Amino acid sequence: MLKNAILFAAALLFFAGCTDTKTSTDTPETPVVDTLQAAIPQAEDPAETPNEGWKVNIVDGTIKSPRKELVGKIGEVPVEINYGSPAVNDRVIYGDLVPYNKVWRTGANEATRITFHRDVMVGKSNTTLTAGTYALFSLPSSKEDWTIIFNEVADQWGAYDYEESSDAARVKAESTPAAERAERMDFALDGNDIQMMWDDLVVIFPVTTAGK
Repeated sequence: MLKNAILFAAALLFFAGCTDTKTSTDTPETPVVDTLQAAIPQAEDPAETPNEGWKVNIVDGTIKSPRKELVGKIGEVPVEINYGSPAVNDRVIYGDLVPYNKVWRTGANEATRITFHRDVMVGKSNTTLTAGTYALFSLPSSKEDWTIIFNEVADQWGAYDYEESSDAARVKAESTPAAERAERMDFALDGNDIQMMWDDLVVIFPVTTAGK
């Protein structure tokens, strides 16, 4: 009898040990879903899709207004446009966020920079601009009346330190209603035209190779 009782007690102890659960001090396993998510590459930004002769790369996508750079050619002239890409975010853009009769950085954060690798002529006035990098400002008087400014001080934050005396050229631009609203401000190339698209407006100015 005693032997049977001892065997029964041992069996109970063995069973209890097999069914014991982990205590709260155990280290949880890494969830499988987190490992899988880390292995999934981020979706490509639509702006990175290459177009005919040009594309836009994301320089810094960690900030609220991503820094982007258009890289392409106008004719035989290599061109880069480096800019901050702000969003509309249900705001009134023209005449409010982008005020009239005031120089605008033409983007967000740092002033937009444009680089021409050869001498060019800009605007319908065919104003000559030597090869180099410029801050690209704009001066809208209304949605229909825009002036594009090429300033020789390429590295500026916003337009806070902008000085007209450093302008290399000022040209008139054409504006037209956008076929589709653009939530983010972006640049594009269309033939010899540079386009700035944001909200319900497209601002356009031509660029051609300067005569030899």
